[in-house]
Amino acid sequence: MNTPKLPKMKNLLFILTAMVLLVLPACQPQEVEEEVEETTAAPDYALFDERVAVIRSFIQAHCDEDLDAQSAILADTLHWSPPHYNGNQWLGKEDYLPQLKSYHEGFENIQFAEGIVMEDNTGNGMWAGSAFPEATATSLPVAIRIYGTWTATHTESGKEIGVKWFGIAFMTNDNKIGRFTEYFDVGGLAAQIAAE
Repeated sequence: MNTPKLPKMKNLLFILTAMVLLVLPACQPQEVEEEVEETTAAPDYALFDERVAVIRSFIQAHCDEDLDAQSAILADTLHWSPPHYNGNQWLGKEDYLPQLKSYHEGFENIQFAEGIVMEDNTGNGMWAGSAFPEATATSLPVAIRIYGTWTATHTESGKEIGVKWFGIAFMTNDNKIGRFTEYFDVGGLAAQIAAE
């Protein structure tokens, strides 16, 4: 029997066992505490208030039938999506201003009641930012959501009309309205005017 080989084999087994014991834990998933960097900026309430003031000025100019004041608040590169379905085509400032003028000519005593009509009161009418969905959540007041009710007197018939309204104003860096989309029942207005 050759005894010198046995200690070498024992040594080899010991080395292999030690290596397995050292390497095996490295193959196991490691729990690493990752530091998550906060990428959401704090809400800029002052900028939101500034932009809401611009939108309120635009609304007031509509009530005052002041087309020049409204034009000054709209970016020259305005993209406008009208309330009626048009294949979802965006129109420009040159399309929107004549529409505003037709409202000024067709209605008197134009008024806007800002807010969401609730069961027992009227809630806030200006909103921005979002928490959902997570992929597009933002605290920036770029797109201001506007809720309210328009009322007026139809000039030709003398009828009082009203319509619930929702709009989204996308503001430019210089606080002009750069994109604007609005939703209301256009047919409902016509029906109110045509009703006996």
